[in-house]
Amino acid sequence: MAGTIELEILTAREVALRAEVQDLYIPAFLGEAGVLSRHLPYLTLLKGGEASFLDAAGARHYLYCGPGFLEVRDDRIAMIVDDLVRGEDLREEELASRLRAAEERIRSSFQGAIGPDELQAELARQRQLQDQLAICRKMKGR
Repeated sequence: MAGTIELEILTAREVALRAEVQDLYIPAFLGEAGVLSRHLPYLTLLKGGEASFLDAAGARHYLYCGPGFLEVRDDRIAMIVDDLVRGEDLREEELASRLRAAEERIRSSFQGAIGPDELQAELARQRQLQDQLAICRKMKGR
């Protein structure tokens, strides 16, 4: 069996997750990165996106994490993120509806209905919703 490494994910509100994991894949600032047990010390910024880990029993878990940072040291991973949503808490129908609304607001920018700052926020929301929908579909095996 592969070795495990302790994972702790913190948000501003809580310790969101604490588990022994076999691996962790994260949306690092410069691209996806993976962490295994006995990993060398590592520090990176995280961008919002999909993260996943294989628990000690061999089950894959998916998460949506907001921006933050990650530190690996002494077979321990500390992840501090703005937000964290477990894949099983995502609802595909609700996300699809929110994505349609965001895309409608983006289209309305062509008629001047929203300004550049609002457009930028809607584009970021669109990316987040697309990432979360991708997690839902991945969990369903699509």
